[in-house]
Amino acid sequence: MGEENKFETYQFSNGFRLVWQNTPSETIFANLRINCGALHEKDGEEGIAHFLEHMLIEGGTDKYTPEEQAKIRDGLRTNAFTSRERTIFPCGMNALDLESYLNMVSQMVFFPRLDKKVLEQQKKVVEREIAIKKGTADFEDIVNFFWKNMARDRDHTYFVLGEEKVIGEVTEDKLREFHCRGYSPNNMSLMLAGRVPENIIGRVAPYFSDKSQGSGRAVELSRVGFLEEKEVRYSSAKDLSNKDNPDESNSHFMLGIVVPDEFHSDSATLEVIAEILGKSWTTGLKKRIRSEEGLAYDIGSSYSGDKKFGYLIIQGKIKSREQEKVIKMTFEELDKLKNYKADVGDVSNAKKRAAYKTVNGLSDSFGELVKIDPVNVSAIAKMDYELEGRVPVRDKLEQIEKVTPEKILRVAKDYLPCDRETGKYVMLVRDPFKED
Repeated sequence: MGEENKFETYQFSNGFRLVWQNTPSETIFANLRINCGALHEKDGEEGIAHFLEHMLIEGGTDKYTPEEQAKIRDGLRTNAFTSRERTIFPCGMNALDLESYLNMVSQMVFFPRLDKKVLEQQKKVVEREIAIKKGTADFEDIVNFFWKNMARDRDHTYFVLGEEKVIGEVTEDKLREFHCRGYSPNNMSLMLAGRVPENIIGRVAPYFSDKSQGSGRAVELSRVGFLEEKEVRYSSAKDLSNKDNPDESNSHFMLGIVVPDEFHSDSATLEVIAEILGKSWTTGLKKRIRSEEGLAYDIGSSYSGDKKFGYLIIQGKIKSREQEKVIKMTFEELDKLKNYKADVGDVSNAKKRAAYKTVNGLSDSFGELVKIDPVNVSAIAKMDYELEGRVPVRDKLEQIEKVTPEKILRVAKDYLPCDRETGKYVMLVRDPFKED
């Protein structure tokens, strides 16, 4: 195990996996991960995984009524999230509250009561959650146009929150059937970071080691292929209008390019290209479009290669009245990379930023949770990264260090659009001046 991953693992005979790391802290952050999410749903179950998450948190257990469960939860900083691949139950706590957490979370995931009154209440809550998401001004453009055209498959575009009709018809029997399919100990991992007690295996065993194995399995995501054509949408976005000074309104500009994922040998070079293109103050988009032209406050680029989906995204809020100028300059900057005349300082700095992101950006996968307990959440995120079977951090750093101007030139020619007219990309411009 690499020096950057100083955590320990233990697997019980029933397949339940415990992963932990001691840190200089008086707190503990826990994350129970179940490899059962929205992609495990069958036709007619759209939203069952997400709804079950709500019920596990609020619907009581065999041991506790919903009211008693709520009181226990109130003493902990706990929540739950459903993704396409899994459901997670993160929790921050004082180290002395570990037993309370283990008791509560094991009851939740193995012995849900699914209280009928709470079930009817949660239908309304989940319907509101879906309505909030679908009611955002950019939902149709970003979710249903941009990402669906980028990914083009069920694995990466499936709507986790669910369909209102399915939610309205949820029953206890449907929830229990789905729960039985995925919530087995051999399909779970518990990650702990902080002041973890020395006898942690013995502390966890009474709650998880005696449960029977089940049929739950992690989903195997499909790999997203390269784009075969370009897709462009200019849509009306009255929500972006500057009411006090309309001519200073911004458009939301997004340009997406499908590129190799993190397991490809060109991944590290794409990471560095994203830094040169959109993160540098001395070259690329920020220098030209923000600093020199003043046509955007924040415009940049980023590369992601996880979940078998590699993509380079350029986006920003740009001056609407001059959006075509910004788009033209963006393609010019992409073209420069395909004729890259190396600046040693630019490349070196981009590699430094990419390396920093690799080492410290892992906690981004836990989003807002980082604010609760930065040190321990970051440690948990690195465990999760390793458990995902992703490229080890040390290997990524070595690959970044080997990026050269010659590699940048070759990779840019291989994957970046040849030009605006014939290139293969997805572009979205949400324009406050465009009529419906």
